[in-house]
Amino acid sequence: MLSSISWACYLIVAALLLGIYYCYVLVRYYRKEIKNFITRRPAEHEPTSSKPESNQLSLFESTDDTRLPNESVDLFSLAFELSARIKMVMEVAAAERYSKAGLIIILRKLISEYPAIKGTAFQVAINNVILGESKELGSNSLQDDDVLALW
Repeated sequence: MLSSISWACYLIVAALLLGIYYCYVLVRYYRKEIKNFITRRPAEHEPTSSKPESNQLSLFESTDDTRLPNESVDLFSLAFELSARIKMVMEVAAAERYSKAGLIIILRKLISEYPAIKGTAFQVAINNVILGESKELGSNSLQDDDVLALW
């Protein structure tokens, strides 16, 4: 009797039984997720930005995500992002020989975009990044008092 069943028939029946079993498991245990997936509206296409693309570096161009003040944020990623932007600003300032007052104004505006960092331990780290970059790049060396005034 077993010799009369071909491998092709056996595989077809096994695949059908497995399919039925997995359909039962999905319906039994994931009913809510399936219902939410089916009734979900398709995402509408976001309108494209009308800003012309430019290769020029903008110091104050905000990122795509907008942050609400009440929204819980990951302070580490914010501090990392701010330190990267500060390094870029300091390099541009050194290359174009900004005055100390101009650099302070730019850094104050940049730091004001990250109010969640103020008063945390990351504020000290950002201050150290500013002082380190200032000393590394040279000419417009900022002092501790200047950096504390940025906040």
